[in-house]
Amino acid sequence: MTPTLLQILPSFNMGGVERVTFETITGLTPTFGIHHIASSGGRYVHQLPSSVMHHTLPLNTKNPFMIMANAKRLYKLIKDHKIDLIHARSRAPAWSALIAAHIAKIPFITTYHGTYNARTIGKHTYNSVMVRGDYVIAISKFIETHIQTHYPHNAKNVTFIPEGIDTSIHDPKAVTDERIAKMRMRLSLSPAISNRPYLILLPGRLTRWKGQTVLLNALRTLNIPNWHAIILGDAQGRDTYKNELTQLAQGLPVTFITNADDMPAMYALADVVLSCSTDPEAFGRVTAEALAMQRPVIGTTHGGTIELTANGLYGTLVPPNDYLALSNAIMNHYNTSPEEQAQRGMHARQHIQDYYSLTKMICLTKEIYEKALTSGEHTS
Repeated sequence: MTPTLLQILPSFNMGGVERVTFETITGLTPTFGIHHIASSGGRYVHQLPSSVMHHTLPLNTKNPFMIMANAKRLYKLIKDHKIDLIHARSRAPAWSALIAAHIAKIPFITTYHGTYNARTIGKHTYNSVMVRGDYVIAISKFIETHIQTHYPHNAKNVTFIPEGIDTSIHDPKAVTDERIAKMRMRLSLSPAISNRPYLILLPGRLTRWKGQTVLLNALRTLNIPNWHAIILGDAQGRDTYKNELTQLAQGLPVTFITNADDMPAMYALADVVLSCSTDPEAFGRVTAEALAMQRPVIGTTHGGTIELTANGLYGTLVPPNDYLALSNAIMNHYNTSPEEQAQRGMHARQHIQDYYSLTKMICLTKEIYEKALTSGEHTS
């Protein structure tokens, strides 16, 4: 029998969790399952295959009364559409999904997408919903260790499935000169080879822990000719922080852009891609995508970035919050020969293809779904 699966998200906009959910569903749809999504809506809804049904529910709330009301809504959805399995990827809607799955007696799966702040007992309990699944998917070894440390009694349910990226899209051979030229025009960069600056790219939403201030401080000590930095990310309402960055960037050749509709072309254009996170990345999608694009990467010595770079074998690692180390690393990359960078990039891409491909992630996720559907025993 074809199983009917329900994914639960707060919203379905262009974030990392939303993206991996979208890619999982579109990857599974042709061969496995009937797919439903429940969220408060977002831009990805309009990109779903016609066979996938989206249900708009107010799941983007932490209000306890709304969480209980959403549990009732999800239970009705489960019954109306004969849902066989529910998969939650965020804490507040996961509580609603847990309750609904328990009442309906169907498998409950979670994916642990972040470390989640747990400075109080109450917050620790709130976060614990993400380890209450019949199976708990850890997206990196770093996250698997985090779960084992903070929730040792639930570690038996944890399955490591590395988050994956589409290496057919993030492939330097797939990016045409025309796409790169179009991106160069958007950034108002000179097309003349003799005038092309050394391009430094930092993608990531504008939030303090992503390390934009670390980069801007590093750029003030940079001693290389003709460079330009691109800080790519949406402030998402953090206007005070955005203004702080703008002030800090005054006098520097830095361009801020909110989004890029062709990220592979953006990576291809960059001479070095940075991940300056001051807190550990649960996975590090930017690092994975840049390595797949064979671009030099500088990251920080914690979180999933260590795994993606194979402890610095395929990228340069610097201590978090150390702008002088970052500046020195950029200068070292600038002075590295193109031949050496090309060789390292080739091996880096192979590393991502072998361990962090979207195809592998989808295959392993399908296996978890099949195990949960056939086990007959549910912790929920």
